Amino acid sequence: MSSIHLYPTVGGLDPILNNTYKDSKGKVQYVVRTPITLTGLGRITTILKSGDFEAILASDSLIQAEYCDDGSDQVRGLKDSDRTSINLDEAPVVADKQSLSSTTENVEEMVVEVEEDRMIEVGKIGWALFKSSMITFGKGPEQKADRYFQKESWGFWGRHRVFTGPDGKEYKWILGFYTPELILNDGSNTPIARFHRRKFILWNTPPGYLEILPSGVDMIDTILITFIYIEKLRKDKERSVSKTNRAF
Repeated sequence: MSSIHLYPTVGGLDPILNNTYKDSKGKVQYVVRTPITLTGLGRITTILKSGDFEAILASDSLIQAEYCDDGSDQVRGLKDSDRTSINLDEAPVVADKQSLSSTTENVEEMVVEVEEDRMIEVGKIGWALFKSSMITFGKGPEQKADRYFQKESWGFWGRHRVFTGPDGKEYKWILGFYTPELILNDGSNTPIARFHRRKFILWNTPPGYLEILPSGVDMIDTILITFIYIEKLRKDKERSVSKTNRAF
């Protein structure tokens, strides 16, 4: 089986917390919803999956869109110290505000309307500010995120996060400078999944996508749920640094 690509359709101000993920054929396979609360606190993210996604995987017929093949090689044999500031995809070209605004207008995307009542709930994340957030997988028990994820080694945005997958193996999310990458935490650094950012280079450039390598296809739900948690953590720290820099 080849790698599986999930393409987020950006919408609103919280693309990590409110999104839909399509497969390479354009069919919505996952929906992420986080209703707004009056205080902005206590928000709960729900992750839903299409009921026929497993059948599609079993057919082994997913064909990746050619325009999403960026030709990037898999990162192999790197030590943690080498990975801390690695860009897992090409750094996006910095453009001025006017060109970015123009590009956004021409490739504006919205969260796709789907029949969510036909989807299966596969996970939840209850966000908290002054205590541990809570994370739930499927019909399993609610767990404290700071216990589910163990901190290990350092990256540009802080400590990387290690967790035990449904297969009993340890995995590590690397908080890369631009994007996160999931690897097998057994010393082999085997890549499991990585996020590719959209490149603001040409008009109507293809969207970013979450690439799940063959070694991770048996735990896609877990990968997506943990990716949402990790990417929000990474983006929050990225925004915090950006605000600090603007203050000076």
